[in-house]
Amino acid sequence: MLIGPQKSLGDEQSRMNDSTRGQWDWYASHRRQIERLIVPEARGGRICVLGAGNCNDLDLKWLVEAYAEVHLVDIDPSALERAAGRQAVAGHARLRLHAPVDLTGIAGLTAGWRGRAVNHAEAEAAIRATSTNFETATSIGANFDVVLSPCVLSQLLCGVRDMLGKGHDVWPALKSAIRSRHLKTVTQLLKPSGRGVLIVDLASSKRLPGLDRAKEADLAALMRMSVNEGKGFRGLEPAELESLLRRDGVTTSISAPWLWHLGWGKAFLCYGMTIRRGL
Repeated sequence: MLIGPQKSLGDEQSRMNDSTRGQWDWYASHRRQIERLIVPEARGGRICVLGAGNCNDLDLKWLVEAYAEVHLVDIDPSALERAAGRQAVAGHARLRLHAPVDLTGIAGLTAGWRGRAVNHAEAEAAIRATSTNFETATSIGANFDVVLSPCVLSQLLCGVRDMLGKGHDVWPALKSAIRSRHLKTVTQLLKPSGRGVLIVDLASSKRLPGLDRAKEADLAALMRMSVNEGKGFRGLEPAELESLLRRDGVTTSISAPWLWHLGWGKAFLCYGMTIRRGL
């Protein structure tokens, strides 16, 4: 693991991937929830997964059977390669790996931020860069039937926040820019009749003690409480994301929430948002 102030977003994501790559079994119920939202609406088709990482939340054998093309995108090439090998789909004719791809657009700019005070000029330059540089669609193609973002947005935000510092007065604007960029990336990659699927880890047992023991019937109420009392990840609330997307003429629908258990006593409250371009 790389340490020190020069650690980049890619280094941090690689560290996270290394720490979770052996947790396939913990992801089982979470995988099933995601699969329900990405079942193809017609035979064949193309799917793009943003921030696929270790693919613990993806059954790659199922994906290459369900779709004519499966495109996995991540900043960490090793994680994608390990995942394809571990799930015995390495070199599959329907599988495409795209890495390194920086979904924030500012990995290079933030490489020296950790461990020091970041000045306003640097932070504002990052806002401009993440708001204007949209190479993802042209680098991996477009016109996908499905674009999946599996709990990636929170990772992108936390990675940059931890480098900049949560208390930095430019953080709210940079956070908003990264969030907007990711939502635009999802919609830009879709073909006109396609659908985006955004999986959001809204709250954790760290902020909601006892969440890991919650019953399914109580999850909707817990989700409302996490939003109303500010105990979730601020900026990832369903109404907040829906408001941003609808400004661009996009329609949305929200799934019932579910629990993602990631170790003993550790759980995340998740929901899925399906996105469709206005036709």
